[in-house]
Amino acid sequence: MRLSHVYPAETSPWGVRTFRFDMLVDGMVAGTISLRPATTHLLTHLSGQIGFSVEPGFRGRGLAAKAVRALVPAARAHGLNELWFTTTPDNVASRRTLEKLGCVLVESVAVPEDYVSHASGERTKLRYRLDLLG
Repeated sequence: MRLSHVYPAETSPWGVRTFRFDMLVDGMVAGTISLRPATTHLLTHLSGQIGFSVEPGFRGRGLAAKAVRALVPAARAHGLNELWFTTTPDNVASRRTLEKLGCVLVESVAVPEDYVSHASGERTKLRYRLDLLG
């Protein structure tokens, strides 16, 4: 992984300091992962404290799970005892990744009309928690 950008809280889309990394495979960018080491309603209920995306040609290799595991020490160093992830019910690959990591599905929540993804049709988010203490 390679740190590609640090967003100060003032310019971060999530309102908190955010670290974005490129997932690299043989020097090629295979995806991105962001660590948002804060606890806000937005992060714990809608966008997640970690968000990831893997390019289509690199999917199915477990890259997102490896990247999350690589960020766990940084999350702990920022004082987090658990990590929250969100996904949509139809994102089977993301759900599989979260379950492989040992995340627990906590609940399904409605996406508020004023949240950015509502405009693109998202109506429900699934909230997953990963315990960092155990």
